[in-house]
Amino acid sequence: MHARKTVITVAMLFVGLTMCFAENPHLGTWKLDEAKSKVRPGTQKNLTVSYEAVGDNIKATLDGVDGQGKPTHNEWTGKFDGKDYPVAGDATSDTRSYNKD
Repeated sequence: MHARKTVITVAMLFVGLTMCFAENPHLGTWKLDEAKSKVRPGTQKNLTVSYEAVGDNIKATLDGVDGQGKPTHNEWTGKFDGKDYPVAGDATSDTRSYNKD
């Protein structure tokens, strides 16, 4: 019985360590499933949103279409610290800020 508790404890330690060293869950690429989307036709859509680590910053890349169906692309590089960082390629905003809340 004592050996069984020890094995379970060691296994849980490895699971915890694995979770601690796993990649940032905020990083990756998301694609819009238009069949399930509730975005109204004729409005701007982000078809692909990608977050990647760039040094100690995060780079967000958004590709989509505007209300007329023309392709859009904008990029933001900064930290999830709530401070404003410049946006490139977006006519509707100059800066963005993100939080990890």
